[in-house]
Amino acid sequence: MLDYWKASLPQLSYADLITLVEDAERRIGSHVAGGNEINEYVQRQQALLELIQDELLRR
Repeated sequence: MLDYWKASLPQLSYADLITLVEDAERRIGSHVAGGNEINEYVQRQQALLELIQDELLRR
């Protein structure tokens, strides 16, 4: 799944990337706050945030 995002991120606008960051942060927050944390899910969202950060730095 991360390969899909890695290939797709360069095609997104800056605004879309920021929206994606906000979504990933909300998903992590709501998942952790729910008390039924699944580490794999949180790690996937964090990996997505890292890919987005790399894309923003590349630009």
